[in-house]
Amino acid sequence: MAVNNTRVRRGTVSALALIMVAGAVSTAGPARAADSGTRVAAPVRVSVTSATNSIASKSVVVNCPAGQRVYGAGGEITGGGGNVSLDDITPSLTLTNVLVTGVENGAFAGNWNVTGYAICGVNTLNLQRVHFTSPTNSVSPKSVFAGCPAGLRLYGLGAELNGAGGNVFLDDLTPNAALTGATLTGYENGAFAGNWNITGYAICGNASANMVRRVATSAAGSPVAASVTTAACPAGTRAHGVGAELNGAVGAVVIDDLRPNVGLPTATATGAENGAFAGNWTVTAYAICSA
Repeated sequence: MAVNNTRVRRGTVSALALIMVAGAVSTAGPARAADSGTRVAAPVRVSVTSATNSIASKSVVVNCPAGQRVYGAGGEITGGGGNVSLDDITPSLTLTNVLVTGVENGAFAGNWNVTGYAICGVNTLNLQRVHFTSPTNSVSPKSVFAGCPAGLRLYGLGAELNGAGGNVFLDDLTPNAALTGATLTGYENGAFAGNWNITGYAICGNASANMVRRVATSAAGSPVAASVTTAACPAGTRAHGVGAELNGAVGAVVIDDLRPNVGLPTATATGAENGAFAGNWTVTAYAICSA
């Protein structure tokens, strides 16, 4: 997808976008890994932010430093106010960069930007990207499970919506407890006749020391314009990957922030309602942590 590529949008309800950027340095887990002999030395967070304007679709590419590879990916929207949705958090096949795209849901006059995050480190044994794509149709919701090959563990994840045009929201980017794969889910925002699919990405490799999944969930409530929660890694570990999950949102809330924090001690997830929504919902943050 091209940067600042305007897309056709059919949705009539405003959507909140996840914004992704390339350029800074950071790292994150509960599931215990089997192999404690591998170590990912000094992972860093890289971030990049797009221009701030009202262009309907914005993309950023976050590149890892030379000689390093992507372990995890995230994104953040600023100024979307629930009217922009995350369309891509896509690690490249070579794991050298991450593409992040935000798309307006219907006409939105406000200025906004998207920031993309990559968690980068020295290549470890068998580090690879795995992906699975759902059928293409107008069924909602759609979920895929991106599973790691036998013997490998999950470091990070991503997702990509194809054909959604801002009318489908990412709902789950959920690493499983055993860190053997991730579930990625998209929900239509109201009625949408178009055909679309979702691709889920898993970044897998040999397990590192003390590898765990950490989870934090916000309090349930409605109406809540936005809800934030942060998952913290155990002492002595750092975040290598991040995830988020909306519970009870059913296409009415967007993931506004999926962020590995500076220094990689924690991961933050934010959900924002797309217009008025009477249901009770929560947001869960996931940090994949290791030493």
